[in-house]
Amino acid sequence: MKLSKDSQLASLKIPYLPMVIEEAFAVLCWQSGKITEAVGHWTIEGLANKARLPIEGVMQRLKEIEVMSDGIEIEGEELANLLKIKNDRIYLLDVREPWEFTLAHIAGSHLMARTDLAQIFEGLKELTVVTICHHGIRSLSAALYLREAGLPRVHSLRGGLDAWSLDVDPKTPRY
Repeated sequence: MKLSKDSQLASLKIPYLPMVIEEAFAVLCWQSGKITEAVGHWTIEGLANKARLPIEGVMQRLKEIEVMSDGIEIEGEELANLLKIKNDRIYLLDVREPWEFTLAHIAGSHLMARTDLAQIFEGLKELTVVTICHHGIRSLSAALYLREAGLPRVHSLRGGLDAWSLDVDPKTPRY
């Protein structure tokens, strides 16, 4: 799809668009887990104006994010099947807070705050990394960060641990 300054953001194939807009362009549209602005109706020019950035740069960044987002989410059932097949080639990276991890987590997952991700890159280049959070938003942000940093096989668990509890393992506590 060819983008122009008049293209609406909703035409992009980017999951959790408000969160991505906020993190990539420092434009507040997502607060306390609630969308504060319907960013899908914004145009690229409107986003550029809000972010006080050149339209061409915003367009380029959105194209890059859309490419990185392609196939980034993985369903819980697909992850469960992968874990059965090649468990030793998958690294489950939980990006929630320690108290959340204590409440519930997927067996074999590793807790790591997003700010600590840079420390583990080298060991992950040969593995498939699946990021996990409560509802899939923080993990998507971490997955995009890891892909942009050069890790080739990174996914975010769609719907997070909550969806995992509902769809795959009802023994995993919900909170």
